[in-house]
Amino acid sequence: MSWEESPPIERICPCGNGHYLVISRSDDWGRFEERWEMQCRSCSVEYGLYAYDSNRKGLATMHYSWLSRVVLQELSIAATELAQSKEALSVYARTEFVERWNRHFNGKTKKNVWRELTEDGKHYPSLPTFYAHVRHSTMQRELDRYFEWHTLPTVARVLELSRSELQSRIEHIQELERLLEAKHSHARQNSVT
Repeated sequence: MSWEESPPIERICPCGNGHYLVISRSDDWGRFEERWEMQCRSCSVEYGLYAYDSNRKGLATMHYSWLSRVVLQELSIAATELAQSKEALSVYARTEFVERWNRHFNGKTKKNVWRELTEDGKHYPSLPTFYAHVRHSTMQRELDRYFEWHTLPTVARVLELSRSELQSRIEHIQELERLLEAKHSHARQNSVT
């Protein structure tokens, strides 16, 4: 059950004057991982390791490449800005709408709550899953879960807030996500392996 490490493979670095090592490991469970180590001094200053996931037919794969440290810093700043915006949105939504949200569902049956949250089953969760969630926690915890950033569009829809500050903030975050994904796509196209 231990990890087995293959001998390091030398590859030519981005500048062409040195090399980096790729060390592969696997175990008896079919897990596989790689470790990349830059050996070239000039490339270790100029480049950083860029790792990203891809998913093909349900199989997740981690990919590695070398990317300019400047671009890596830009990606990090954009990801931090997005995370801060998401957190600020959740705090804003809780502050402004949680009481109205709770009043909206007060006195309704579990099934009617589920119908509104999922538009009669068009969205996650299914009715049996919703019942299981409520059974394992409480109805209040399930309703509170909708104040996480990724489920706030449901809050806006149910409370009919299509032209509100909440909706405009949701759209702003969606735009930040699109911009970050475009930066990642550009980075993947311009990275060096």
